[in-house]
Amino acid sequence: MNNKLLLLLLTLLSITCKCYAFSGGAPELVCDDMMPIHLVPPQRSKLPYIVGANNTEIKGGEAVQIEIGGGRFKGLMMEVRKGNRATGKFLLDEDENDFKTINCHGGKNNVLSHQNNANKKNKTVIWKSPKNPGKYTIYVTIAKDGFVFWSKIPAEEITVV
Repeated sequence: MNNKLLLLLLTLLSITCKCYAFSGGAPELVCDDMMPIHLVPPQRSKLPYIVGANNTEIKGGEAVQIEIGGGRFKGLMMEVRKGNRATGKFLLDEDENDFKTINCHGGKNNVLSHQNNANKKNKTVIWKSPKNPGKYTIYVTIAKDGFVFWSKIPAEEITVV
């Protein structure tokens, strides 16, 4: 095998490995910018997925369902923020296979991430609000696949009273 062909093969293999390095979920190092570590930039088009809460005004400490719909996706990172910090807590069933929680900004279970690269569609998750009143915004990063993704998109606002 000549050197150019070998170099091309090694380059393609390294690209494939890097794109799927976090198929098990987002690492804590992306908590702030919510930017996947992919080899391509995020999409600039409108988010083709629908992300919304079943109730946009709740009392402190109450939980809401947040739905993700509109097509198949492989990766997800979701934060509900007040200002620039993830807050509240995502509650997952013990038998949940698609998502896991990670800890960001000094919180516990306050960020939702995928835990595999299987296709997901029409999913519902539960977020429990903090007791502090105020306006909280759902932010999502959604990856259709390793090369097509939208990053840190504000989806909906929840008011805690």
